[in-house]
Amino acid sequence: MPTSDPSGEIYSHESNPAFEAQLAVRKAKREAAFLIPHLRPGMRLLDVGCGPGSITLGLAQAVFPGQVVGIDRQPAQIDSAHALAVSRGIHNVRFEVATVYELPFASDSFDVAFANGVIMHLREPLRALCEMRRILRPGGIAAVRDPDWGTSVHAPMTPRLQQWIELAARVREFNGGNPHLSRHYRQLLLDAGFVRTEASGTVNVAGSLDETRRHGAFLQAQRLGLAPTALGRGWLERAELEALTTEIDAWAVRPDAFAATTWCEALGWLTGQAWQQPFP
Repeated sequence: MPTSDPSGEIYSHESNPAFEAQLAVRKAKREAAFLIPHLRPGMRLLDVGCGPGSITLGLAQAVFPGQVVGIDRQPAQIDSAHALAVSRGIHNVRFEVATVYELPFASDSFDVAFANGVIMHLREPLRALCEMRRILRPGGIAAVRDPDWGTSVHAPMTPRLQQWIELAARVREFNGGNPHLSRHYRQLLLDAGFVRTEASGTVNVAGSLDETRRHGAFLQAQRLGLAPTALGRGWLERAELEALTTEIDAWAVRPDAFAATTWCEALGWLTGQAWQQPFP
């Protein structure tokens, strides 16, 4: 069943190795492409919800010799991220167990705060953004990114696949998240006290056999995390779940399969002097 923490947050994919394997292939050059042009050597950056650290390490290389800190609420993910950094010989990064609602850092201590695939899951997204703003220095940047499930398309669409996509969004909402939140990130950043915002979008597309197979694996990993809630609430029968598993596998190898989802991303800037390179 979904796991909750003292703040009331529920993360359905905790202890879901299949979903964690999907997270491990993420890279900064793709997931943080909207932020990277604003990074400079020497910056201090916080990666909120770093997971297994694959994005975090790319960010560490972008700001080297600056320091990067990755936080995650799951100790197992922090262990994986630390092991990955050691294996790649990246030393300007460290990882800690922490929650975005109570960041264990002093105010005005980072130049950048980044959160990918995090804010849409939270019961209190504005509180999280305000806490990210607190730890930023004058001129600091917050960068947030999530998919907007209202933009997700699959073809050919079958009744069973359509049922699951709608049910997955229902589970997200039941667990306290908002699958359509990211389209509002400019406004949320302004509400959190950032004085200037910019938004952009990227589209994740599956349009070849290799890509649709990968997307099918993602849907199956997602199913493993979300289905227990749907079953527990009586929204889905066990036989329907088994049929869905077969349906996803069949869709993933169809020669005409296609999927696309827009990820909405936004930057927010604080007032004050722009960031200055601290090194000569």
